[in-house]
Amino acid sequence: MLDPTNHNPAIDVLVVDDDPVQGAIVSGVCTKLGYRPHFASSYHEAAARLATGRFDYITIDLSLGDHDGIELLRLIAETEAKPRRIIVISGCEERILNATVRMAHAVGMLDTISLPKPIDLALLRGALAPFQEAAASRRGVDARLSDITVEDLRRGLDDGEVYAAFQPKIDLSTGKVTGCEALARWDSAAFGPVGPDVFIPLAEQGGLIKTMTLRMLRDSMTFAAAFLPTEPKFVVAVNLSASLLSDTSLPEEVECLLAEIGVPARSLMIEVTETTAMADVGRAMDVLLRLRLKGIGISMDDFGTGYSSLSALARMPFSELKIDRSFVKDCLTDADMWKIVSSSVAIAHQYNMKVVAEGIEDAATWHALDALGCDIGQGFEFSRALRQDAFVEWYRGWMARPPATRAAVVPLQREA
Repeated sequence: MLDPTNHNPAIDVLVVDDDPVQGAIVSGVCTKLGYRPHFASSYHEAAARLATGRFDYITIDLSLGDHDGIELLRLIAETEAKPRRIIVISGCEERILNATVRMAHAVGMLDTISLPKPIDLALLRGALAPFQEAAASRRGVDARLSDITVEDLRRGLDDGEVYAAFQPKIDLSTGKVTGCEALARWDSAAFGPVGPDVFIPLAEQGGLIKTMTLRMLRDSMTFAAAFLPTEPKFVVAVNLSASLLSDTSLPEEVECLLAEIGVPARSLMIEVTETTAMADVGRAMDVLLRLRLKGIGISMDDFGTGYSSLSALARMPFSELKIDRSFVKDCLTDADMWKIVSSSVAIAHQYNMKVVAEGIEDAATWHALDALGCDIGQGFEFSRALRQDAFVEWYRGWMARPPATRAAVVPLQREA
């Protein structure tokens, strides 16, 4: 345990609770971890602290007198300086706690968890402990990344710093590799690794998104071409931004790339989110239909996270559906999430679509999804996204394993 007198000023925790005793207990745990707690007994006091300070963690009691914790979560979502983790603490029933966490995820606060009252101090310490080093360095990292400009990204593209990393996609019933998803990465000589949440918006703003996407497509098709002699059904998926769905020249450009590299159209999957596809239905239908007519697959990414998912499925020529990781990661412990996953699989199969579950992080989830009839999976249970050489090395190791050790041979059933 850290010395309780060794406060780390870089790790600040806002403790919001209208019960001073409960607040003192949570604050005491923070102090013993070496953090600096700041107590707020009401919504208004918490709002005032949020307006003037920045916090790495925030704990919130859902019951705050005249205001509730949901209102505070909404306020936090609107602030620029979001915490690394939010811990919701409440004596409400489990479904309310689960729904609160999902609401937080929906408004962009992805690392939100819940703890029931009476509070288990061991669970609280575990919830606060994981990110001590990252929280201590985050302020400097954010300040550094905020200095990046469009010109920096342009130079990075010109210098080959932006590249495709590939995350494997696995047939859940056999354990065989069916393909991969290409994910853009930027390792900047000036700024170090820069996340796509930073450089993709920059590319959009600076008119670089098409250049970046065509490079990703070229690299991905070249990568697929190397795999096709060994895996004839290998498919590489590439994400398409909203702005390119209104570019009616794109289908021909993609077709020319396929012909130039010598890759069949069936080996390419274009991934678009529901929000992207529904932003301008007329233009999106034009581009997506022409891609499908050329034999290219179209995947509906992040299914279920928007408001028009079923409408998009009915109106758009999708050939694959990807269940968002926010549903997959908790589907074995959250009955509501399991219902969404199982319904998504059934709906997709009614449309004769393949189903991909992203965010599979353990063998139990893999086996349960296979038993459900989900076709393909990707996630850390199999591998993170890898550079080309590392992917090839991973593939050889994966295929060298006995089939029984890489296939879901004993599916686990999950009650709905």
